[in-house]
Amino acid sequence: MSSTTSLKLPDALKTRIAQVAAFEGKTAHALMVETLQEAMEHALARQRLYADGEASYQETLGTNAVFGAADVKAYVLARLQGGKPGRPQARPLDGAKPMAPPHG
Repeated sequence: MSSTTSLKLPDALKTRIAQVAAFEGKTAHALMVETLQEAMEHALARQRLYADGEASYQETLGTNAVFGAADVKAYVLARLQGGKPGRPQARPLDGAKPMAPPHG
């Protein structure tokens, strides 16, 4: 089901929308709906990214375990070359604090 919404657009924007819509063979309405839908999908993806990042950050704070970038890079490169290197070892984020046991 659709509902009607009014938008007050600056004249210059309204003109650009009409030009782009004509070029793409769409109505201005179709172009605006499509553009708003894409913007909302991108906004939701950003929100998920931020939430996932925050969850990872909180997990890192909880476990106090991190991996050195050089260790991870060496591991990945060795795997790409067909090797079977040992996994990188976690280190404490803060050397003054012990690491928490990993989650199961």
